[in-house]
Amino acid sequence: MKINILLLFSLILGLLSCGNQPHKQTIANSNQFAHGFHIAKMGEITRLDVFNPWENARNFVYSYYLIPKSIAIPDSLANRAIIRTPVEKVVVLSTTHIGFIQKLGIESSIIGVSGKDFVSNPIVRKGIDEGLVHDVGYDQNLNYELLLKLKPDLVMAYGIGSDVAAHLSKMKELNIPVVINAEYLEETPLGRAEWLLFVASFYNQDNRAQQIFNEIVMEYESMKTLVSSSNRKPLILSGLPYKDNWWVPGGKSYMANMIADAGGDYIWKENPSRESFVVSLENGIVKATQADLWINTGQTNSIQEILESDERFKIIPALQQKMVFNDNKQMNLTGGNEVWETGAANPQHLLRDLIHIFHPEIMTDSTFHYYQKLN
Repeated sequence: MKINILLLFSLILGLLSCGNQPHKQTIANSNQFAHGFHIAKMGEITRLDVFNPWENARNFVYSYYLIPKSIAIPDSLANRAIIRTPVEKVVVLSTTHIGFIQKLGIESSIIGVSGKDFVSNPIVRKGIDEGLVHDVGYDQNLNYELLLKLKPDLVMAYGIGSDVAAHLSKMKELNIPVVINAEYLEETPLGRAEWLLFVASFYNQDNRAQQIFNEIVMEYESMKTLVSSSNRKPLILSGLPYKDNWWVPGGKSYMANMIADAGGDYIWKENPSRESFVVSLENGIVKATQADLWINTGQTNSIQEILESDERFKIIPALQQKMVFNDNKQMNLTGGNEVWETGAANPQHLLRDLIHIFHPEIMTDSTFHYYQKLN
Protein backbone atom coordinates (compact mmCIF):
# COMPACT_ATOMS: atom_id res chain seq x y z
CA MET A 1 0.00 0.00 0.00
CA LYS A 2 1.51 3.28 -1.10
CA ILE A 3 1.53 5.95 1.66
CA ASN A 4 1.17 9.68 0.90
CA ILE A 5 3.86 11.10 3.20
CA LEU A 6 2.56 14.67 2.98
CA LEU A 7 -0.95 13.57 3.95
CA LEU A 8 0.37 11.46 6.83
CA PHE A 9 2.47 14.40 8.08
CA SER A 10 -0.46 16.78 7.92
CA LEU A 11 -2.80 14.40 9.76
CA ILE A 12 -0.25 13.86 12.52
CA LEU A 13 0.19 17.60 12.92
CA GLY A 14 -3.59 17.99 12.90
CA LEU A 15 -3.87 15.63 15.86
CA LEU A 16 -1.38 17.80 17.71
CA SER A 17 -3.31 20.97 16.97
CA CYS A 18 -6.98 20.23 17.43
CA GLY A 19 -8.99 23.09 15.97
CA ASN A 20 -7.04 26.35 15.98
CA GLN A 21 -5.39 26.15 19.37
CA PRO A 22 -1.79 27.40 19.64
CA HIS A 23 0.89 24.75 19.38
CA LYS A 24 4.58 24.46 18.70
CA GLN A 25 5.38 25.62 15.19
CA THR A 26 7.04 22.71 13.37
CA ILE A 27 6.02 23.21 9.74
CA ALA A 28 8.73 23.87 7.18
CA ASN A 29 8.26 26.91 4.96
CA SER A 30 8.23 26.31 1.21
CA ASN A 31 7.71 29.92 0.06
CA GLN A 32 10.33 31.99 -1.71
CA PHE A 33 10.02 35.06 0.50
CA ALA A 34 7.04 34.90 2.89
CA HIS A 35 7.43 33.37 6.34
CA GLY A 36 3.88 33.70 7.65
CA PHE A 37 2.05 30.91 5.84
CA HIS A 38 2.48 27.48 4.31
CA ILE A 39 0.47 25.71 1.60
CA ALA A 40 0.26 21.90 1.48
CA LYS A 41 -1.61 19.98 -1.23
CA MET A 42 -3.34 16.78 -0.09
CA GLY A 43 -4.90 15.44 -3.28
CA GLU A 44 -7.93 17.64 -3.98
CA ILE A 45 -7.69 19.22 -0.51
CA THR A 46 -5.41 22.14 0.37
CA ARG A 47 -4.14 22.79 3.87
CA LEU A 48 -3.16 26.37 4.77
CA ASP A 49 -1.17 27.10 7.91
CA VAL A 50 -0.77 30.66 9.19
CA PHE A 51 2.00 31.28 11.70
CA ASN A 52 2.02 33.84 14.55
CA PRO A 53 -0.58 36.09 12.91
CA TRP A 54 -0.33 39.15 15.14
CA GLU A 55 2.43 41.27 16.60
CA ASN A 56 4.52 39.48 19.26
CA ALA A 57 2.64 36.18 18.78
CA ARG A 58 4.81 33.16 19.52
CA ASN A 59 4.26 29.53 18.53
CA PHE A 60 0.72 30.00 17.18
CA VAL A 61 -0.47 28.14 14.11
CA TYR A 62 -3.93 28.52 12.59
CA SER A 63 -4.74 25.70 10.16
CA TYR A 64 -7.40 25.71 7.46
CA TYR A 65 -8.57 22.96 5.13
CA LEU A 66 -9.77 24.10 1.73
CA ILE A 67 -12.13 21.46 0.37
CA PRO A 68 -13.77 21.73 -3.07
CA LYS A 69 -17.53 22.08 -3.00
CA SER A 70 -17.69 19.14 -5.42
CA ILE A 71 -16.46 16.57 -2.87
CA ALA A 72 -17.64 15.43 0.56
CA ILE A 73 -15.83 16.47 3.70
CA PRO A 74 -13.73 13.54 4.97
CA ASP A 75 -14.77 12.29 8.42
CA SER A 76 -11.17 12.79 9.61
CA LEU A 77 -11.49 16.56 9.01
CA ALA A 78 -15.00 17.06 10.36
CA ASN A 79 -13.85 19.10 13.36
CA ARG A 80 -11.28 21.20 11.53
CA ALA A 81 -11.56 24.75 10.19
CA ILE A 82 -12.98 24.09 6.73
CA ILE A 83 -13.45 26.48 3.82
CA ARG A 84 -15.43 25.26 0.82
CA THR A 85 -13.86 26.34 -2.47
CA PRO A 86 -13.96 28.15 -4.73
CA VAL A 87 -15.34 30.99 -2.64
CA GLU A 88 -17.80 33.30 -4.38
CA LYS A 89 -18.91 35.69 -1.62
CA VAL A 90 -16.14 37.23 0.51
CA VAL A 91 -15.98 39.77 3.34
CA VAL A 92 -12.61 41.48 3.81
CA LEU A 93 -11.67 43.22 7.06
CA SER A 94 -8.64 45.04 5.62
CA THR A 95 -8.43 47.10 2.43
CA THR A 96 -5.11 45.37 1.75
CA HIS A 97 -7.06 42.18 1.07
CA ILE A 98 -8.88 44.03 -1.71
CA GLY A 99 -5.53 44.72 -3.37
CA PHE A 100 -4.70 41.02 -3.58
CA ILE A 101 -8.16 40.11 -4.87
CA GLN A 102 -7.83 42.89 -7.43
CA LYS A 103 -4.62 41.29 -8.74
CA LEU A 104 -6.72 38.22 -9.54
CA GLY A 105 -9.39 40.35 -11.22
CA ILE A 106 -12.26 39.05 -9.08
CA GLU A 107 -13.25 42.04 -6.93
CA SER A 108 -16.88 41.28 -7.76
CA SER A 109 -16.67 38.49 -5.17
CA ILE A 110 -16.42 41.06 -2.36
CA ILE A 111 -19.74 41.55 -0.56
CA GLY A 112 -18.50 43.14 2.66
CA VAL A 113 -15.74 45.48 3.84
CA SER A 114 -14.58 47.03 7.08
CA GLY A 115 -14.56 50.82 6.78
CA LYS A 116 -16.18 51.60 3.43
CA ASP A 117 -14.79 55.15 3.33
CA PHE A 118 -11.24 53.82 3.01
CA VAL A 119 -11.95 51.72 -0.09
CA SER A 120 -10.40 52.94 -3.36
CA ASN A 121 -11.10 50.11 -5.81
CA PRO A 122 -13.70 51.42 -8.32
CA ILE A 123 -15.53 48.08 -8.65
CA VAL A 124 -15.91 47.71 -4.88
CA ARG A 125 -16.84 51.38 -4.49
CA LYS A 126 -19.54 50.94 -7.13
CA GLY A 127 -20.86 47.97 -5.15
CA ILE A 128 -20.91 50.10 -1.99
CA ASP A 129 -22.81 52.90 -3.74
CA GLU A 130 -25.34 50.42 -5.12
CA GLY A 131 -25.87 48.69 -1.78
CA LEU A 132 -24.32 45.43 -2.95
CA VAL A 133 -21.23 45.71 -0.75
CA HIS A 134 -21.85 46.26 2.96
CA ASP A 135 -19.79 47.80 5.74
CA VAL A 136 -19.59 45.18 8.51
CA GLY A 137 -17.80 47.41 11.02
CA TYR A 138 -14.49 46.71 12.71
CA ASP A 139 -12.83 45.67 15.97
CA GLN A 140 -15.29 45.80 18.86
CA ASN A 141 -17.99 47.14 16.54
CA LEU A 142 -17.94 44.19 14.15
CA ASN A 143 -21.54 43.53 13.11
CA TYR A 144 -22.01 39.78 13.57
CA GLU A 145 -25.72 40.00 12.80
CA LEU A 146 -24.95 41.50 9.39
CA LEU A 147 -22.26 38.88 8.76
CA LEU A 148 -24.80 36.12 9.42
CA LYS A 149 -27.27 37.82 7.08
CA LEU A 150 -24.68 38.10 4.28
CA LYS A 151 -23.79 34.38 4.51
CA PRO A 152 -20.26 34.81 3.12
CA ASP A 153 -18.22 31.86 1.90
CA LEU A 154 -15.27 33.48 3.64
CA VAL A 155 -14.39 36.30 6.02
CA MET A 156 -10.76 37.35 5.73
CA ALA A 157 -9.60 38.89 9.00
CA TYR A 158 -6.37 40.27 10.41
CA GLY A 159 -5.15 41.21 13.85
CA ILE A 160 -2.76 43.74 15.34
CA GLY A 161 -2.92 42.08 18.77
CA SER A 162 -4.07 38.88 20.43
CA ASP A 163 -7.59 40.27 20.92
CA VAL A 164 -8.33 39.18 17.35
CA ALA A 165 -8.49 35.61 18.67
CA ALA A 166 -11.79 36.48 20.40
CA HIS A 167 -13.29 37.65 17.08
CA LEU A 168 -12.13 34.49 15.35
CA SER A 169 -13.66 32.34 18.09
CA LYS A 170 -16.93 34.24 17.94
CA MET A 171 -17.24 33.73 14.19
CA LYS A 172 -16.41 30.06 14.60
CA GLU A 173 -19.22 29.74 17.17
CA LEU A 174 -21.60 31.34 14.64
CA ASN A 175 -20.42 29.00 11.87
CA ILE A 176 -19.07 31.92 9.86
CA PRO A 177 -16.11 30.67 7.80
CA VAL A 178 -13.15 32.86 8.74
CA VAL A 179 -9.40 32.88 8.14
CA ILE A 180 -6.68 35.21 9.36
CA ASN A 181 -4.35 36.94 6.92
CA ALA A 182 -1.04 38.20 8.38
CA GLU A 183 0.64 39.64 5.31
CA TYR A 184 1.38 42.93 7.08
CA LEU A 185 3.87 41.20 9.40
CA GLU A 186 6.22 40.25 6.57
CA GLU A 187 9.45 42.23 6.71
CA THR A 188 10.25 42.23 2.98
CA PRO A 189 8.26 43.67 0.07
CA LEU A 190 8.28 40.39 -1.88
CA GLY A 191 7.35 38.52 1.30
CA ARG A 192 4.17 40.56 1.58
CA ALA A 193 3.41 40.21 -2.12
CA GLU A 194 3.71 36.41 -1.92
CA TRP A 195 0.52 36.34 0.19
CA LEU A 196 -1.20 36.58 -3.18
CA LEU A 197 -0.77 32.79 -3.30
CA PHE A 198 -2.55 32.49 0.06
CA VAL A 199 -5.51 34.58 -1.11
CA ALA A 200 -5.69 32.83 -4.48
CA SER A 201 -6.01 29.40 -2.83
CA PHE A 202 -9.56 30.21 -1.73
CA TYR A 203 -10.55 30.97 -5.32
CA ASN A 204 -8.78 27.94 -6.85
CA GLN A 205 -6.58 30.43 -8.70
CA ASP A 206 -3.22 28.97 -7.63
CA ASN A 207 -1.61 28.74 -11.06
CA ARG A 208 -2.72 32.19 -12.13
CA ALA A 209 -1.46 33.68 -8.85
CA GLN A 210 1.92 31.97 -9.20
CA GLN A 211 2.30 33.38 -12.70
CA ILE A 212 1.41 36.89 -11.53
CA PHE A 213 3.78 36.63 -8.57
CA ASN A 214 6.63 35.38 -10.76
CA GLU A 215 6.19 38.46 -12.95
CA ILE A 216 6.26 40.71 -9.88
CA VAL A 217 9.47 39.08 -8.63
CA MET A 218 11.14 39.40 -12.03
CA GLU A 219 10.29 43.10 -12.34
CA TYR A 220 11.21 43.87 -8.74
CA GLU A 221 14.54 42.03 -8.81
CA SER A 222 15.43 43.60 -12.16
CA MET A 223 14.98 47.13 -10.78
CA LYS A 224 16.79 46.23 -7.56
CA THR A 225 19.78 44.96 -9.57
CA LEU A 226 19.73 48.05 -11.78
CA VAL A 227 20.02 50.45 -8.85
CA SER A 228 22.59 48.35 -6.97
CA SER A 229 25.28 49.50 -9.40
CA SER A 230 24.98 53.11 -8.23
CA ASN A 231 27.72 54.39 -5.93
CA ARG A 232 25.44 57.11 -4.55
CA LYS A 233 23.08 56.29 -1.67
CA PRO A 234 21.04 59.28 -0.47
CA LEU A 235 20.27 59.37 3.25
CA ILE A 236 16.52 58.85 3.76
CA LEU A 237 14.20 60.14 6.50
CA SER A 238 10.77 58.49 6.77
CA GLY A 239 7.62 59.42 8.69
CA LEU A 240 6.09 62.43 10.40
CA PRO A 241 5.83 62.86 14.18
CA TYR A 242 2.62 63.19 16.13
CA LYS A 243 2.85 65.74 18.94
CA ASP A 244 6.08 65.04 20.83
CA ASN A 245 6.69 61.49 19.63
CA TRP A 246 8.11 60.35 16.33
CA TRP A 247 7.32 56.77 15.37
CA VAL A 248 9.82 55.65 12.74
CA PRO A 249 10.32 52.33 10.93
CA GLY A 250 12.83 50.02 12.59
CA GLY A 251 16.11 49.32 10.86
CA LYS A 252 15.01 45.77 9.96
CA SER A 253 11.44 46.68 9.01
CA TYR A 254 9.52 46.39 5.76
CA MET A 255 10.07 50.06 4.93
CA ALA A 256 13.77 49.92 5.80
CA ASN A 257 14.15 46.95 3.44
CA MET A 258 12.23 48.75 0.71
CA ILE A 259 14.47 51.82 1.07
CA ALA A 260 17.59 49.64 0.84
CA ASP A 261 16.26 47.83 -2.26
CA ALA A 262 15.65 51.22 -3.90
CA GLY A 263 19.25 52.27 -3.33
CA GLY A 264 18.68 54.50 -0.32
CA ASP A 265 20.54 54.71 2.98
CA TYR A 266 17.93 54.68 5.75
CA ILE A 267 18.73 57.11 8.53
CA TRP A 268 17.78 54.62 11.29
CA LYS A 269 19.23 51.52 9.61
CA GLU A 270 21.36 50.63 12.66
CA ASN A 271 18.25 50.16 14.80
CA PRO A 272 17.61 46.40 15.25
CA SER A 273 13.80 46.60 15.43
CA ARG A 274 11.62 44.91 12.84
CA GLU A 275 8.71 47.15 13.83
CA SER A 276 8.30 50.88 14.32
CA PHE A 277 9.90 52.46 17.37
CA VAL A 278 9.52 55.86 18.98
CA VAL A 279 12.06 58.66 19.37
CA SER A 280 11.57 62.04 20.97
CA LEU A 281 10.74 64.90 18.66
CA GLU A 282 13.95 66.69 19.62
CA ASN A 283 16.17 63.69 18.86
CA GLY A 284 14.24 63.01 15.68
CA ILE A 285 14.80 66.53 14.38
CA VAL A 286 18.53 66.34 15.14
CA LYS A 287 18.74 63.09 13.17
CA ALA A 288 16.55 64.50 10.40
CA THR A 289 19.02 67.32 9.70
CA GLN A 290 21.36 64.69 8.24
CA ALA A 291 18.86 63.45 5.63
CA ASP A 292 19.02 64.17 1.90
CA LEU A 293 15.39 63.18 1.28
CA TRP A 294 12.22 62.99 3.37
CA ILE A 295 9.44 60.51 2.50
CA ASN A 296 6.09 59.30 3.90
CA THR A 297 4.95 62.49 5.62
CA GLY A 298 1.53 61.34 6.83
CA GLN A 299 -1.53 63.12 5.42
CA THR A 300 0.32 66.26 4.34
CA ASN A 301 0.03 67.59 0.79
CA SER A 302 2.48 70.49 0.99
CA ILE A 303 5.61 71.66 2.76
CA GLN A 304 3.52 74.41 4.35
CA GLU A 305 1.32 71.79 6.03
CA ILE A 306 4.42 70.14 7.50
CA LEU A 307 5.63 73.48 8.86
CA GLU A 308 2.20 74.21 10.30
CA SER A 309 2.40 70.97 12.30
CA ASP A 310 5.67 72.15 13.90
CA GLU A 311 7.74 75.14 12.84
CA ARG A 312 10.92 73.50 14.16
CA PHE A 313 10.98 71.39 11.00
CA LYS A 314 12.19 74.45 9.09
CA ILE A 315 15.80 73.60 10.02
CA ILE A 316 15.65 70.26 8.17
CA PRO A 317 17.66 70.65 4.93
CA ALA A 318 15.49 68.20 2.93
CA LEU A 319 12.49 70.41 3.65
CA GLN A 320 14.40 73.61 2.87
CA GLN A 321 15.45 72.15 -0.48
CA LYS A 322 11.94 70.84 -1.17
CA MET A 323 13.12 67.24 -1.35
CA VAL A 324 10.01 65.90 0.35
CA PHE A 325 7.85 63.13 -1.14
CA ASN A 326 4.65 61.58 0.17
CA ASP A 327 2.83 58.38 -0.81
CA ASN A 328 -0.60 60.00 -0.96
CA LYS A 329 -0.88 60.80 -4.66
CA GLN A 330 -4.01 58.65 -4.91
CA MET A 331 -6.02 59.65 -1.85
CA ASN A 332 -9.79 59.52 -2.25
CA LEU A 333 -12.22 62.11 -0.94
CA THR A 334 -13.25 60.01 2.07
CA GLY A 335 -9.76 59.29 3.40
CA GLY A 336 -8.74 56.13 1.58
CA ASN A 337 -5.29 55.82 0.06
CA GLU A 338 -4.52 53.62 -2.95
CA VAL A 339 -1.11 52.68 -1.53
CA TRP A 340 -2.70 51.18 1.61
CA GLU A 341 -4.96 49.06 -0.59
CA THR A 342 -2.70 47.88 -3.41
CA GLY A 343 0.86 48.64 -2.30
CA ALA A 344 1.44 45.29 -0.56
CA ALA A 345 0.36 43.39 -3.66
CA ASN A 346 2.39 45.64 -5.97
CA PRO A 347 5.86 46.20 -4.46
CA GLN A 348 7.23 46.74 -7.95
CA HIS A 349 5.23 49.99 -8.20
CA LEU A 350 6.49 51.16 -4.82
CA LEU A 351 10.08 50.28 -5.70
CA ARG A 352 9.87 52.10 -9.01
CA ASP A 353 8.54 55.23 -7.28
CA LEU A 354 11.31 55.17 -4.67
CA ILE A 355 14.04 54.63 -7.25
CA HIS A 356 12.60 57.56 -9.17
CA ILE A 357 12.92 59.64 -5.97
CA PHE A 358 16.35 58.39 -4.86
CA HIS A 359 17.95 57.94 -8.29
CA PRO A 360 16.13 60.03 -10.92
CA GLU A 361 19.17 59.63 -13.18
CA ILE A 362 18.39 55.89 -13.39
CA MET A 363 14.58 55.95 -13.61
CA THR A 364 14.45 58.75 -16.19
CA ASP A 365 11.29 57.66 -18.01
CA SER A 366 9.18 56.91 -14.93
CA THR A 367 6.14 58.68 -13.53
CA PHE A 368 4.96 58.34 -9.94
CA HIS A 369 2.30 55.76 -9.16
CA TYR A 370 1.82 56.26 -5.40
CA TYR A 371 4.11 59.17 -4.54
CA GLN A 372 4.09 62.88 -5.22
CA LYS A 373 6.61 65.62 -4.60
CA LEU A 374 5.44 68.20 -2.08
CA ASN A 375 5.82 71.89 -2.85
